[in-house]
Amino acid sequence: MQRLNYRAIAALCVALAVSPAMAWAAELPAGYRLAQKLSMEDGSALQVLEDQRISAQMHKDSWGSGLDADSFDDTADLLENPLLEAQVRLVSPAGDVIAHQNLGYPLAKVKKAPLKGQPEPVYFLTIDQTAPMGSYSGPATQLLLPAKQQLKPVNYTGADGKVEPLTLARTGKAEWKVVSASGGADELLQVSSFMDGEGEDDFATRYETYRFVDGQWRGVSSQKKGYWDTESEFPARKAFP
Repeated sequence: MQRLNYRAIAALCVALAVSPAMAWAAELPAGYRLAQKLSMEDGSALQVLEDQRISAQMHKDSWGSGLDADSFDDTADLLENPLLEAQVRLVSPAGDVIAHQNLGYPLAKVKKAPLKGQPEPVYFLTIDQTAPMGSYSGPATQLLLPAKQQLKPVNYTGADGKVEPLTLARTGKAEWKVVSASGGADELLQVSSFMDGEGEDDFATRYETYRFVDGQWRGVSSQKKGYWDTESEFPARKAFP
């Protein structure tokens, strides 16, 4: 019986020693809920925080269609207390917040990028920028390399030498996909259509290719007259540079 008591006391001591750290690790900023947690290979995690008034079901129902006051029962509360912007944060195995970023919009999510040929694990951070009306807004996806540069978005170098964040758009007139490349890393293809003149039918379509070459992303693009939207088939690979 005495041996059992010793074991119980030891277990209690361990629980008391660990519980403060566990409580700290679970702490969230005021007004937020933990919307998503994605564990990584080294034991750290990417977390997405959203306004606690946005339930998991509301997130799912509103994704890509625009989140506005009509989505909530208490619109008066929203007028006094607008929705908090989503946050992404990088948390160590010990529960320490290594880095965090405010995302500017209420909805976001992360996933491991299915990209072959990368030296480090890559993650897609998608921020839902969809407006309640219009076909030129939608989810925007950035690439993250947490093990190498924490939450700083991955850049690409354009044909003109300009360095910019690599952002992929998915709207009513824009789409992207991952494609395999023979003998190299996977590539990213982006197609988008936009007004290019004063007439109602004056549209142009841009075709962009992002390639991972010599340790960095490089982008090239071409543009043609004509209209494309997501009700059409994704363009054939030969349409992209």
